[in-house]
Amino acid sequence: MPRADRDTAKLAARGKSMSQYEIYGALGSPYSMKARAALRAKRLVHTWSGMTAEDRAKVMPNVKAPVIPVVRKPDGTWTNDSTPFLLSIEGEGRDLLPPDPVARFACLLLEDMADEWFMKAMFHYRWAYAEDAEWVAKWLIYDNLPNAGRDQVEVVANDIRGRQISRMALVGCTPETAPLIEASWKRCCRHLEAMALSGQRFLFGDRPSIADLAFYGQLKVMATDPTPMAWMRAETPYLYRWLDQIDDASGIEGAWRDEISIPVKVLLAVAGNTYLPFLQANLDALEAGAKTFSLTIEDGRYEQGTFGYQAKCLKSLRTLWAELDDNSRAKLADWIGPNTSLLS
Repeated sequence: MPRADRDTAKLAARGKSMSQYEIYGALGSPYSMKARAALRAKRLVHTWSGMTAEDRAKVMPNVKAPVIPVVRKPDGTWTNDSTPFLLSIEGEGRDLLPPDPVARFACLLLEDMADEWFMKAMFHYRWAYAEDAEWVAKWLIYDNLPNAGRDQVEVVANDIRGRQISRMALVGCTPETAPLIEASWKRCCRHLEAMALSGQRFLFGDRPSIADLAFYGQLKVMATDPTPMAWMRAETPYLYRWLDQIDDASGIEGAWRDEISIPVKVLLAVAGNTYLPFLQANLDALEAGAKTFSLTIEDGRYEQGTFGYQAKCLKSLRTLWAELDDNSRAKLADWIGPNTSLLS
């Protein structure tokens, strides 16, 4: 074998034996962006592959639910739920959870809210506005079928656009809930803008947490969707720029802060006023055997289909809450407000 060929073979073998994570996701998927940025922040060796149709046929049989991102771990096992995955590797690389119990619970609550409530705005803006729906559908399908050519991409884009629009009521995105969802999202964005200008780089200090990464994932894709992009650039320009900073925080050094920042406290109040009642209403409906639920939050009426996963979220938060000492729960209750009782 010629020397050049031998060297190539050695490099290939070394790459195959390297301990690394493989992420199969999509640039338009907030949870894919969250997972990729998290592994960058943790400084763990990984590869990234946009989930093409060809990849999907090979990768999806390895997981139960057909959702992305799909991650292959160094031990050969597969997963595709970003939160359990990241919590399972908390001991590897840099931590994404602050060590203080109060800050840690606050971080996990805000991460959960970003994934399950803040995302409503992502879905709403993406499919409620005609310009956004056309832009996003073509973008998503081009990434999925990069070699298909324009005609096929646009035919499939029409199909995915119709399918996603048909799901809007199920996930709570309707003309009736639109003002509430937009107002809630804008309020949170302004709180995050205050964080970006607060003198510390991230929510819990000068290093990224899993909560920062969850908000980032949603906002990263919204920062290219026409309507929310225009609003963010005009109204929260420093938050818009912050997204590029956390996109790859592998080289950002910094420590956790001892004190809970004002932006975190006000976001916890949003969780108390909005997110926890939302989770409780979903759980109540599921236990009653209902397929939909509604409640009044943020000065408006909200309704959607019931989801078992969101019931699981509330139960997980309650387990974490029960593990706190009385002093930690008292501090958090001051910021979360009266609906702290929903955590017990």
